[in-house]
Amino acid sequence: MSPVTRRFAEDFRVGEEFELGSYVVTRDEFIDFARKYDPFPFHLDEEVAKATPFGGIIASGWMTALIWLRLMHEALLDPATVLGSPGHEKMNWPTPVKPGDMLYGRVEIKESRTSKSKPGLGFVRYTAKLYNQRDDCVFVTTSTLIVRARTGT
Repeated sequence: MSPVTRRFAEDFRVGEEFELGSYVVTRDEFIDFARKYDPFPFHLDEEVAKATPFGGIIASGWMTALIWLRLMHEALLDPATVLGSPGHEKMNWPTPVKPGDMLYGRVEIKESRTSKSKPGLGFVRYTAKLYNQRDDCVFVTTSTLIVRARTGT
């Protein structure tokens, strides 16, 4: 994992975009994750999955979300300044992820502000998307990060 650039809340600009890198998913990962956390048959059994609208085994949406989070950690989230998130406004999986898909992501900053009531803290709102190698969107979320502010520290 390469080091991320130290960014405080004031360093994020509305409209700024970040590339998140890429990740290739495997069938074995799908099955391992599904056994532990999301045991729907279309995540576990190729024959059962062929009879679904998906036409084959697909990743759990939660696994896809965690791949996105991993890419965020590798490319953008500095543990020295990012203090978590109060939650997601929305989270969607418009296209199923299939074995062998190469996922890549982007983040666009929607808002960045410092807290009026809590000096030293800021909030960075963004929309993040993951795409597959065919440029189909497979995951989208709008969320907010709690980020240390340069002012008030």
